[in-house]
Amino acid sequence: MKKLLFLSLFLSLVIIMLSCEKDDEVNERDLIGVQWIESYEENPSEEIEIYRSERFNAFPTSRYRQMFYFESNNVCEYSVLAPNDAHYTARGTWEYDEDTDILKIYNSGAEEIYEFEVVEVTNDVLTLKTN
Repeated sequence: MKKLLFLSLFLSLVIIMLSCEKDDEVNERDLIGVQWIESYEENPSEEIEIYRSERFNAFPTSRYRQMFYFESNNVCEYSVLAPNDAHYTARGTWEYDEDTDILKIYNSGAEEIYEFEVVEVTNDVLTLKTN
């Protein structure tokens, strides 16, 4: 009898756990409408990049920081570091696959220029893994 009670309790917990949405699931809407600015001082490794929202105002002085701005119509803006050490903002498009967590950014000529795995996104931090 105890085994049957334990088994039914265990199965109930498994069903509840499987039906709950993951808290760390990334949704495309979390990327939209925020200017994401690279906070390279916080990067834990070469393949992980940390971006902060424009609300973050504690960036140390820097000559250049990568920036992305994703719009809901899959248009984006991103910063470009020019060969003469200047920088400017360019427009392109973007797509995000919620199944694979892959974010791709394309220039105005539809060429893929960035591909990342989105590790985490909160209101203030975007963590990307370079592919």
